[in-house]
Amino acid sequence: MGKTLIRAFWCLLLAAALAWLAILMWPGHPVTSWLTTRPIIAQAVAFPALLAVAGAGVLIVALPVALRRATGGATRALAGLTAVVCAVSSLLAVTDPYGAARYQARGVPAIGCVDMQAYRVTTYNALDTLTDQSLARLLADEPDFLVLPEVSPDTPALAGGVSGYQVFASTSGKAHIAPTLTLVSDRLGTYTAQEVPMTFGALMLAPENDDSGHPSLLAVHTAPPVPSYMQQWRDDLATIDRLARAEGRPDLIAGDFNATLLHGGLASYAGARSQLGADAALATHRIEGTWPVGGVLGMRAPIDHIMVMQGPPAHSEDITYQQVGNSDHLAVSAVVDLCS
Repeated sequence: MGKTLIRAFWCLLLAAALAWLAILMWPGHPVTSWLTTRPIIAQAVAFPALLAVAGAGVLIVALPVALRRATGGATRALAGLTAVVCAVSSLLAVTDPYGAARYQARGVPAIGCVDMQAYRVTTYNALDTLTDQSLARLLADEPDFLVLPEVSPDTPALAGGVSGYQVFASTSGKAHIAPTLTLVSDRLGTYTAQEVPMTFGALMLAPENDDSGHPSLLAVHTAPPVPSYMQQWRDDLATIDRLARAEGRPDLIAGDFNATLLHGGLASYAGARSQLGADAALATHRIEGTWPVGGVLGMRAPIDHIMVMQGPPAHSEDITYQQVGNSDHLAVSAVVDLCS
């Protein structure tokens, strides 16, 4: 009975280690998409470094068991396999959890566009704390699009509008959470906005003149993966996934996804192997955490994204992260090249 329990224990550890390795190697696959939107797993996957530490701990325990001759053959084999899988997954989780190196190594041919135009896109979950000072910082580099989850339309910083920008506001499905606002530079001409059903608000923005050559943008703010919102979070991610795959998909998607490139189907349309587009941070090999500002044991999860949806390779010249105001999110700003 004791040996059976020990073997069952190592089988469970091996299964968990293999699942984590599969998530790292094949994010966005239907199986890993399902796994990473389950309770506990969704929260753990947000911080790969923590799982790397856990994997290293299992490795330290598994190696002596695998090398001890007095241990039964089956148990030694299970412990040895677990040690190998933990070593590989921990190394990958620390060095390249989101596949930036794999994206750079793809060698995907250019999309063949002869007229590329650069746009600056910034997203910042303001936690409804936007002030005149923080807005001025966000506008200092004159973004073409500024996506602002959790900003009330009547916030004093926006009183009287914003010079040089069109302001669009979604609605929020929860009274205690401010909606999603998006500012579009007047340089791009007149834009129109269409509401997209999402827990905390989303907008599909497009130029009024289809011949302008300027991009469309989907501004999003999903529910968080906490027990009371898990199904809404999954539904919100499914909405983005559907729009990202639609024939008339937006050129850009930006906002607070409350998900990393390891969660759900994000990697299938914006990850290292995607044929639809890529996260701008992935394209620049500079994926940094954006939440929480203070970190969980010093670590932040990259849940705020700017995605280029014009097929690989995504062209992103630069990406920056900065703390603005009193929000628990960092602002993300990227210069992306789009085919006009």
